[in-house]
Amino acid sequence: MVPQSYYRCWVEVDLDALRHNVAAIRRRIGPEVKLMAVVKADAYGHGLGQVGSTLMQCGVDAFGVANLSEALLLRQIGGSGWPILFFGSALPFEVATMVEHNITPTISALEEARLFEEEAERRGKKVGVHVEIDTGMGRVGFWHEHAVEQILHLATLRHLRIDALYTHFPSADENLDETRRELALFLKIVEALKKQGLEIPLVHAANSAATLEFPEARLGMVRPGLLMYGICAKQQDADEFRPLLSFKARIAYVKDVAAGRTISYGQTFTAEKPMRIATVTAGYADGFSRHLSNKAEVLVGGKRCPVVGRVTMDQIMVDVTQTAGVQCGDEVVFVGEQDGSGITAGEVAGWEDTIAWEVLCGITKTARVPRIYRGAAAA
Repeated sequence: MVPQSYYRCWVEVDLDALRHNVAAIRRRIGPEVKLMAVVKADAYGHGLGQVGSTLMQCGVDAFGVANLSEALLLRQIGGSGWPILFFGSALPFEVATMVEHNITPTISALEEARLFEEEAERRGKKVGVHVEIDTGMGRVGFWHEHAVEQILHLATLRHLRIDALYTHFPSADENLDETRRELALFLKIVEALKKQGLEIPLVHAANSAATLEFPEARLGMVRPGLLMYGICAKQQDADEFRPLLSFKARIAYVKDVAAGRTISYGQTFTAEKPMRIATVTAGYADGFSRHLSNKAEVLVGGKRCPVVGRVTMDQIMVDVTQTAGVQCGDEVVFVGEQDGSGITAGEVAGWEDTIAWEVLCGITKTARVPRIYRGAAAA
């Protein structure tokens, strides 16, 4: 294993911050509401193995994943002890593995339900499912207008058991009035099914934004994703939660640049005066997006330094003219804190004209950008 001191580019993950955030969410929702930890996309780029293990130690009630490899890794870590909900629709060839390993499917269509019914009957099992209602996302799920009739039909399948109904809000962080409307549609379906004699044990709807901003949507369980990793949509909540992830690299070269010199591919940056430019050991192949060219800032010696010129595959160039004593090997922070200054994933997302989810998930997960775990839970 390469010592950390040799890393050119890396991510640090604070597992104590994860424990802190889970406790903060628990305080928000109270003891009666369950907590599903959303760990899809390699735990939003933080590393599913270590994050999943820590969340099991924290005693979360369930996990949410987006593919079979994530679900099977959680099974490998924690055995059969935790419910795992597979978001989205299963592909036909995934059904047998899901039934074998007790991975809870999301049912969005009767045809999908019949595939699980057939596999469950073949294995002599009864499979618990969650049924998704589409109240406005337009992605997967039964359209709310027709959901009652279809769910009642689904309930007649002998080898399936409806354990939960859920919906997903498309704009809980932007439009509370629309979110309230969608919640009302969802609860109307729950009530209609109850009147038909079908009482559902669990209903859930709240993502991170709704968990914070919309208490009435917490229902029986919440499904925080970004919030659990310490990223808040609103600054007013930021002090309560702690970001887990820092993204760092090192300075490999420093040179003086005269006025009129150009920097990087396409020569999109021209020095207007004498400058000192540092070459940093990360680029778009590591997850520092090319869209950050001539826009982003990084931390060097606790000071913000602008990225100049186009981001290249393996390196970026940074203006360190105003930062004294910069030398080869110095640490550079893309996301995180350094000497009392900080840059958030949300800030990077603003420069990149995207969202914090994409910034975190876009950091390369190969040996180029190893994950280093800090805190009491780190192995």
